[in-house]
Amino acid sequence: MRRLGALALAGAAGLFGQTPDFNYVAFLSAPEATMRGAALAGRQLYTWGDRVLIWELPEGRARRLAESRAGFGPGGCVADVNQDGQPDLVLLERSTSGNGLGRLVWLEAPSWRKHLIDSGADFRDCLPATLDGRRGLLLIHRYAQLRFYLAPEARDGPWPYRELYSIYTPSRQGGLLVADIDGDGRKDIVAGNYWLRSPERFDLSWRLFAINLWMETPDASMSLMAWARILEQASPELVICQSETEEARLAWFSRPAPPTELWPEHRLEGDLKLHRPGALAAGDLDGDGRDEIVVGERAGAGSRLIVFWNRGGGTFRSKTLAQTGGLAGLWLADLDGDGHRDIVGAGPATAGWWRNQLRK
Repeated sequence: MRRLGALALAGAAGLFGQTPDFNYVAFLSAPEATMRGAALAGRQLYTWGDRVLIWELPEGRARRLAESRAGFGPGGCVADVNQDGQPDLVLLERSTSGNGLGRLVWLEAPSWRKHLIDSGADFRDCLPATLDGRRGLLLIHRYAQLRFYLAPEARDGPWPYRELYSIYTPSRQGGLLVADIDGDGRKDIVAGNYWLRSPERFDLSWRLFAINLWMETPDASMSLMAWARILEQASPELVICQSETEEARLAWFSRPAPPTELWPEHRLEGDLKLHRPGALAAGDLDGDGRDEIVVGERAGAGSRLIVFWNRGGGTFRSKTLAQTGGLAGLWLADLDGDGHRDIVGAGPATAGWWRNQLRK
């Protein structure tokens, strides 16, 4: 892998751009690689596609963890599978058969030995989760089946799973979060257009409730999700951005009382015509206690990185921060230790970060 430092950045400024608020200070390049998915854990950025790489931030040193003839992605997440205190990787290893299905595997740190979880898999969203005291992995299998894999005691043991719910709508379901939605002390699940209420016991049935009705096309429900402190409320609001449409919706949703009703929608994209967003993040960038929303398009050269500045009262002002080659992941993290969150992004063949230069 090679790293382009400060001298190379002058030539890259036309691609990524700069503003008085943020300065693009690193450009990490793996031109021979293709990134389909990414995850950030601490100061380690994991990217996967035709190979799995780990980037040490903020310097940007990269090393190769694994390869696959058919490649990985886009589904994946970081999880301490064997509970040894080191982050492992859960990935979708593509199949060479061409049937669209692959193998659900986990790579064990630090040797990155590959273990099989299940075959015949197809997913984008997955999360490590503990449900009713049971530790495991939650994912949307084939974009319709909410499935929970229970972690075995043995590293190479079989992973039993339970189908929590099968969602049948005109659209594929995308986006996955875990939170106590109804305040009963149990973890519920947000998946695509819906949230699912946790039962009192693991063996009982989950209940499904609609959040929104974005399902007009086969890809309308494929979304990115984040929690954000938008209003002066005890609980954060839900931010949803469509990820597979030509002109994507972006909105935050207030939680109704009761939350079993449709959630009021507050649109944000205006006339921006968001084109296939590939990344979404939320967090306080200016230190005022309210969260900003950051969106990165995944539409090739000229894709925009846009910050929606929270102006209070549920209102936002959008500003295009930079143009990129497309992003598949965004995170807000303080990389330089100055107490301010920076913006970290990963795209098809690059990864980098924007230093936050705002000062209160």
